[in-house]
Amino acid sequence: MQRIDGRFANQTWTKLDTSSQIKQRQKKPSEYFLDNFVIATSGVNWPPALTFALSVLGADRILFAIDYPYESTAKAVEGIESTPMSDADKQKIYHLNAEKLFKLT
Repeated sequence: MQRIDGRFANQTWTKLDTSSQIKQRQKKPSEYFLDNFVIATSGVNWPPALTFALSVLGADRILFAIDYPYESTAKAVEGIESTPMSDADKQKIYHLNAEKLFKLT
């Protein structure tokens, strides 16, 4: 995200009236990303990767998933459980984020 913000900051952006031109953005690209994207743990059961994702995105932007039948459900759970984070963040990743995103509750 630092790179896309850096590239964006180095461009000369102007407000243009035509819809075919790029208009000035109100936020940095990383802010649009954080406002509109979530990631899933599918196929990535490595605690350092999840720790990094937590530090960049926060627990609110991560969904639990597995890559069944290629990955083990038990290994996916083990990956979450062995990553240092609060029980509240685990609950967000395991189910609360999905419930909110997909309006299940």
